[in-house]
Amino acid sequence: MGAARIKVLLVEDDGDSRELLAELLEAEFDVRTAPDGIAGLQAFEAEHPDVVVTDESLPGMLGTELAQRVKEREPRARVILVSGYTQVQGAEHCDVVLRKPIDVDRLCAAVGTLGEEARQWGGSGDDARH
Repeated sequence: MGAARIKVLLVEDDGDSRELLAELLEAEFDVRTAPDGIAGLQAFEAEHPDVVVTDESLPGMLGTELAQRVKEREPRARVILVSGYTQVQGAEHCDVVLRKPIDVDRLCAAVGTLGEEARQWGGSGDDARH
């Protein structure tokens, strides 16, 4: 049995985009999804993913606010922010900022790199929280 797959939480409010991105990421990673920032934060606390991928424009809580709250709970958590904006206030809480339209190869590469970092540093995953 090989190593466990990197756990990813994808937070995206657009249902079609969420479904498509989840399907593409699932080829390489163990993916959970959430439709907004509040549900994303709850899923982060319940699932303890290696990497959070979040859209910036979310109802109820911006992606940058989600990133900040995730980092407050787990400073070594890894967060990728996806944004259509050229300048993002609060992006300092994110490890990587990717611009829309999303380049899936770049996204997968970033998830893989950050996921491995999170595991090496014990930032997330099953054994780091229990």
